[in-house]
Amino acid sequence: MKRILNWCGLVAGLVWIATPAAGQQAYTVVHIQGHRCLLAGPADVPDDAPVVFILHGLGDNAEDLFPMIRAMNLPPCRYVVPDAPLPYGDNTYAWYNFQTQSRSDMVNSRNYLYGLMRVFSTVGEKPGHVRPIIMTGFSQGGVMSLEAGLNYKGKVEGIVCMSGYIWYPDQTLAHPLAPLTIPILMVHGIYDMVVTEDWTQKTVEALKQAGYGPIFKEFPMGHGITRESLAEVTQFLKKVLDRN
Repeated sequence: MKRILNWCGLVAGLVWIATPAAGQQAYTVVHIQGHRCLLAGPADVPDDAPVVFILHGLGDNAEDLFPMIRAMNLPPCRYVVPDAPLPYGDNTYAWYNFQTQSRSDMVNSRNYLYGLMRVFSTVGEKPGHVRPIIMTGFSQGGVMSLEAGLNYKGKVEGIVCMSGYIWYPDQTLAHPLAPLTIPILMVHGIYDMVVTEDWTQKTVEALKQAGYGPIFKEFPMGHGITRESLAEVTQFLKKVLDRN
């Protein structure tokens, strides 16, 4: 990759350019608050183009979902694909302790995402002028896409939760800031033995009780992402992007 995206000047810290493997998307790497983010997007993307966050699941890292960018082939936009802030294993990370469903971990990770959202939504030095944000994530990343997307003070245009859930609806949905009209897509596998259908159905119901209108789609898959489920996500995101 021989270009640095035009937002990298906003990021304090180490920045370098990664040379991708053949057939893979090029990206820029930055470190914010000691954590790595992969950035991608066309060099000529409009300055106010939307920013799509892609959040990985438990025990993975930013590279795990990075191929989604090429597979979705969305209209020109920016992508932010961060490592989660909690070490889990060798170069793998978590957003929260899954065994305890740690609320404090979720809140700390949500606050970390808020910081990233503020950094990457900023357009130059224009006060009050921001890029719209779209939050997407898988498993724990899906949990955090809902946590951050529903409660961020800035402009969030859509939320995708793949194989995720809301564990604490009374807290996550206590005072949400996202408008009730925000598009929300919930994707789940009918053979998922990690995030059960009961968790997802309770999440859909909690969103509806809060006044939101989530779209719920199930696929014949386990805890993962298939070509069919990603096609559904792509179609949803293209509709969200068409609104901008």
